[in-house]
Amino acid sequence: MAYTALLVSEQRLKQYTSLDNNTRVEEITPWILAAQDIYIQEILGTKFYNHLKQAVINTTLNSDERDLLDEYIQPMLCHYALYLMLPSIKYKIVEKGLLSGTSEETAPTTLDELQYVRQSELDLAQFYNERLREFLRDNPGMFPDYDNAGVKGMMPNHERPYFSGLVTNNIRKYKYRTYYDRFDYDGRYDGCSDCGPSAP
Repeated sequence: MAYTALLVSEQRLKQYTSLDNNTRVEEITPWILAAQDIYIQEILGTKFYNHLKQAVINTTLNSDERDLLDEYIQPMLCHYALYLMLPSIKYKIVEKGLLSGTSEETAPTTLDELQYVRQSELDLAQFYNERLREFLRDNPGMFPDYDNAGVKGMMPNHERPYFSGLVTNNIRKYKYRTYYDRFDYDGRYDGCSDCGPSAP
């Protein structure tokens, strides 16, 4: 089924990131699937995302789709997958509860160190995220399922991935709205007293 397709292999994930080569495939696969469902589907939209997965399974990718996958999607997907995977590398859920993994040869990692490494991976992933979005914006018409996403499933998100943690009101938009809200639908001034300067 298309829903089990991996858009990047575990070998390439290890190649693109600092993930240890001894990490088992069963520890990697769930996070690749989660990362592509969350982040790739959000950018491409459900229609184009499902098309790419089906094309990977059927080996029917055209040259543009292959380049998109190799040069843009896979680098981003690797870092998002590792970002999601990192807590499970340190912490394991077992029958008796949550365990923090340590060994005799290594020192335990602190939570602050884990958060730093995760943030570093997220920064890289967001860079490749914006790179993918710019490529799609600069090449309209190259991928019909992206340009014509339909209404079923998620629509492609064209917004930038970066978030600084600070949200401000758009004052200009507010002033524009309140000024024109003073007029009725027929264009007559409605006499609003709290919408700023009076109409000319």
